[in-house]
Amino acid sequence: MDPITILAALAPVGVDVVKTILARFTGAEFKPATVNDWLAMQKAELDRFTAINAAGGMNPSYPWVEAVVRLQRPLLGGVVLGVWVWSKTYGVPSDSIDNFASAIGFYLFGDRTLFHIKAKK
Repeated sequence: MDPITILAALAPVGVDVVKTILARFTGAEFKPATVNDWLAMQKAELDRFTAINAAGGMNPSYPWVEAVVRLQRPLLGGVVLGVWVWSKTYGVPSDSIDNFASAIGFYLFGDRTLFHIKAKK
């Protein structure tokens, strides 16, 4: 596997580990002092999740078009991982297939793992 791909896959986890270590030693964690501060933080977090959810959308005039586009993502991931399994089964070496499959694999597993690690804090 390409070292750049491995670095790209592990970079978010590494950054989160470094931030956690620095926050532990410096005590730089923000804790809201009032209910209004807490509500402002929650609103900012909700706005961030709304922006992430809306990212990649083409803002179509019909809602079903957006639904079809979003449903194609898992299908595309399945096709890419299927091609990767086929290439490994029949001994067809390809760095491009490996790198693309690792990107899909990190999106499916690495991002979710990082999300669950952050949720437990």
